[in-house]
Amino acid sequence: MENRLTIKDFLRVFDRVRSNGDKLGHKYQLGEMFAWHDYDGYTCWLGFKDVKVTLMFHGALNIKYTDSSNYSDFIKQCLALSDNVAR
Repeated sequence: MENRLTIKDFLRVFDRVRSNGDKLGHKYQLGEMFAWHDYDGYTCWLGFKDVKVTLMFHGALNIKYTDSSNYSDFIKQCLALSDNVAR
């Protein structure tokens, strides 16, 4: 399932959450999805339940989760958000 999402897709989701979500401290929230970044914007994160995706400046990607059903739900949320963004 994750093969359908690229780093570019995750960045689109990040931008969608940041642009349309509510700002809560240093994070943005859109539905159950969270997006935040470090002070210079070189590292960005997406969070959903126990899933945490780290997007790094040179295209590196790190995905951590403990519950595979949460990861599956996260991917579905990302697909829905990235499909709503014009490509």
